[in-house]
Amino acid sequence: MPPRPSAQLAFTVALTALGWGVLVGHGVHAGGFADRAGPVAFLGFVAVVAAARALAFRVGPSVLSLDSAFYVAAAVAVGPVAAGVMVAVTLSADALARPWFGPRRRDARMGERLLYAAYFGGMSGGLLAAIAALFARLDLAADLEVDVAIHVVLVGATFLIAHNALQGLRQVLGGQPWRRFVVDQAGPGMLAEGSLLPLAAVLALLFTARQQLAFAFLCATYLLVNFIFNRLARASHAWRARVRELEQLDHSARELARSIELPHVVATVARQVAQAIPAAETIALIHRGAERETDGFVVDAYDREHDAFSRVAIARGDGAAGRVVATLAPLAIDDLADSDVDLGPSGTDGVRSWLGVPLFVADACEGVLAVQSRTVGAFTASDQRLLASLALQVGAALQNAHLYTMAMVDGLTGLFVRRYFDARVDEEIERARRYGQAFAVVMIDIDDFKHLNDTHGHLIGDRVLREVAAAVKGELRGVDTAARYGGEELVIILPRTELVAAFALAERIRARIADRRIAVAADGPVLSVTASFGIAAYPDSGLGSAEDLVRRADRALYRAKRSGKNRVELYWADDSGTHRAIA
Repeated sequence: MPPRPSAQLAFTVALTALGWGVLVGHGVHAGGFADRAGPVAFLGFVAVVAAARALAFRVGPSVLSLDSAFYVAAAVAVGPVAAGVMVAVTLSADALARPWFGPRRRDARMGERLLYAAYFGGMSGGLLAAIAALFARLDLAADLEVDVAIHVVLVGATFLIAHNALQGLRQVLGGQPWRRFVVDQAGPGMLAEGSLLPLAAVLALLFTARQQLAFAFLCATYLLVNFIFNRLARASHAWRARVRELEQLDHSARELARSIELPHVVATVARQVAQAIPAAETIALIHRGAERETDGFVVDAYDREHDAFSRVAIARGDGAAGRVVATLAPLAIDDLADSDVDLGPSGTDGVRSWLGVPLFVADACEGVLAVQSRTVGAFTASDQRLLASLALQVGAALQNAHLYTMAMVDGLTGLFVRRYFDARVDEEIERARRYGQAFAVVMIDIDDFKHLNDTHGHLIGDRVLREVAAAVKGELRGVDTAARYGGEELVIILPRTELVAAFALAERIRARIADRRIAVAADGPVLSVTASFGIAAYPDSGLGSAEDLVRRADRALYRAKRSGKNRVELYWADDSGTHRAIA
């Protein structure tokens, strides 16, 4: 049974109450919280601990602060109660304040921050006080210096092990595996903190011997060690991030170089940007499209959560993308709700963070590459730099795709030509077999097109073909492919689309075509046209070659013609292997 958040919450509340209870109990028993420390010594220790917390650094996914050794030195030098209170107050304040300095500070809920701050400070302070008080009762050596050193090592080792065990148990109750916690957080943390225990022993000895000047210099040395670790960790993190960026850019360049068709470019851009910027929930490629629009843009968007593509049209100056195009500069918005960008009647639609960079092709702005998230402040300066570098590659890929499209597009309809479709459907069925993904083929035939040509002439027939093609393109995603199959027949490839979803799309196109009205002349009659549809999908319509799939879609189209036209028919393979065309 997987861990539940309620178990983690109960554990957190219980340890919070226990930790603060231990501190209060020890304070009452000791007759106060000052223990052996005076106010000056107490505040001095607090100042050093606060400075060490401020110099925290990241190691992998974890944030480390080399302050535990100083807690232990305080526990031995000034007493368990004073050290426990010092730790509880300092860590609670740090845990409460730290989220406000992170990139997602505004989305952190106050109740959760307060509970974690109370838990982290109370648990740490109570645990340290209890362990230090336990070992304080033991007389471990006759020599004072040896006794202090042994106490520091024992208290420090026990505290580190117990503290990480409790933190690990809390993480496990929240769903994180033990192994991940030990490898990513506990292991590096205990190794780094344990290495400073000898320094903690010297600090405790100097304080006990009342050598204040030497103690102050050693505190400064302790903070200097923290500072050096902090700088090294930051430099290492920056270099690793830069190496990852370069590797990602190299990989993206290779992938985009292989994508010379616009649907492939759209899919590759979505995949590469999602990999490069994990915070991006939606990736949008905003461009002029294969038709090279002058007054507007096509938005090919990829939703990572639902693994789905969508396509909409926008005006050239609309929204945040319009501002990027107007200024020819990147735009980062931490919270759309607080921005002055006109988002239209739909508002933010749940989107909080937005980051976009211009796409340049031959020194002209051809669109925008954008990412967005429902989290406030989700994107960093590093994300912007990486997105801008990717945009240079995307611009070149778009230019190649447009040149390729010009050579492979039917001049009348603006759809791809037959030989392009043949190549694409072969590729799609190989991809479907390799990755176990569905895809569909939709055959479309304009009803009574020969009679229309004979009655009104071929010029009107050409106009009807263009109108039908426009209706088809208006319903497609960026990864879909529409082609003129021959004469008045059109065909669509729908990647990652099952038979039922293809039926819904075909129905929308059928209704859109039926609703169109085409004027024959300025004062002539107005024509209405209809079309029939046949759909086959892999593997719903059976296995086989690409030619088999197209043949099955054509058989479904034939049935639609026989059944009265202006309808959609499916070609289905039942469990017995029998193939049939159904409505």
